[in-house]
Amino acid sequence: MAAANATGFHVELANAPEKLRCFYGDDADTVLRVIELAGVCLKEDLAARSVEALFAPDPPVSGITLGKCSEAEGISLRMLAQSWMAALSSLYSSTNEQDLPQPLMLAEEDTEGQRVGDRLPFLVCDFVKSQREGFGQYFSADLREGRARRAKGGSHRVVIDYAGPKLVANFGTLKAGAITNSVHLIKRRLWDLKVERDREPHNALSRAHEMILHRPPKDDPQVSEQQQANIGDALEDLEQQADQEELRLLALDTVQAIGQRVLHYELA
Repeated sequence: MAAANATGFHVELANAPEKLRCFYGDDADTVLRVIELAGVCLKEDLAARSVEALFAPDPPVSGITLGKCSEAEGISLRMLAQSWMAALSSLYSSTNEQDLPQPLMLAEEDTEGQRVGDRLPFLVCDFVKSQREGFGQYFSADLREGRARRAKGGSHRVVIDYAGPKLVANFGTLKAGAITNSVHLIKRRLWDLKVERDREPHNALSRAHEMILHRPPKDDPQVSEQQQANIGDALEDLEQQADQEELRLLALDTVQAIGQRVLHYELA
């Protein structure tokens, strides 16, 4: 059972495989491996494409199908998936909530458990506005007004941070202590850029589409050698993703450098 919205997702897998062994004996191992593979691939697809992975599924092998998608409400994505799994599957046993894994969220949580988004787009917006009067109009209303984004109608909407005359850009942060979540969020922003790019007519006047990242400086004393290596691996993965979508991905180490990239492109 998979539940997803604009800020995260959760996949709840069948957790009572012994019932399959009653039916198939030793042959159940093959079925269980396929179930595990399907679950892993679905999580990766949800991280990359959000709810599109449910409406346009791309299973790793034949014989795997996704059921009809429906809108629903719940206390959390995890509890929503668990309640439906318990109601629909005979291969699932309810467990105490504290024993269950936490869902993979695409936003961080602060010390009070409130979701907070990436501050980078707000900082870039403030810098660009301070350098060039009138450029604030090219940033999304959320950034101009300094408010958190909200999904509309219970589904994911395309989010574009900056849409100027020559450049369309999204901004994201590679955080040394939260690489996995950072990569998931950046891949979502890459997907949004691709959707926006595909909406534009293909002609000589088409705008450039870039995913611009903030990464810790290589000489940052608060980032260990291992964390720098992890950042390098993450950048390589993200660059491959961007290349597949025919998008440009840049990584800079200051807000000012990112803001200047936007200004130089527009004013060139």
